Amino acid sequence: MQMSSQMLSPAGAVHLIMVCGSCLSATALSADGLQGLLPHDIAWVQRRASPDVFYAGIYSDPAKPGPYAFRVRAQAGHRLTPHTHPDERTVTVLSGTYWSGVGNTFADDKLQAFPAGSFYVIPAGVPHFSAVLEGEVEFQEAGVGPSAHDPVTPAPGTR
Repeated sequence: MQMSSQMLSPAGAVHLIMVCGSCLSATALSADGLQGLLPHDIAWVQRRASPDVFYAGIYSDPAKPGPYAFRVRAQAGHRLTPHTHPDERTVTVLSGTYWSGVGNTFADDKLQAFPAGSFYVIPAGVPHFSAVLEGEVEFQEAGVGPSAHDPVTPAPGTR
């Protein structure tokens, strides 16, 4: 498979994954305490161009203690270099096909396709990477904070 050489820098990845309080979408609160967010109320923030990557905080803040959820919408060519998180993450692919792999080094042959409707779990501390190979993908990621995006430093002599 052909991959773009564009990678998200560690600083860009932190911005992509971590949310500042002002980026969080407000959730509606009903009289019975039910919290909800309708699609038209989701506040998307562009995090990168060429390829475009958009982020939407939909529940709480990953940097704070407690459960959180966010969405990412990315175009073909988006690649996220190997990284880890201190918390377990769940990923639900809402549209398109998202490719993910496990390891300390980005490897095309380790990428696994997760088409729309797929769900997978990334255990805490497991190095992983991802890509959008064609079209656009939207996925939702959730965990229990406080969380972080910790880039993996490749061993000397590896790419």
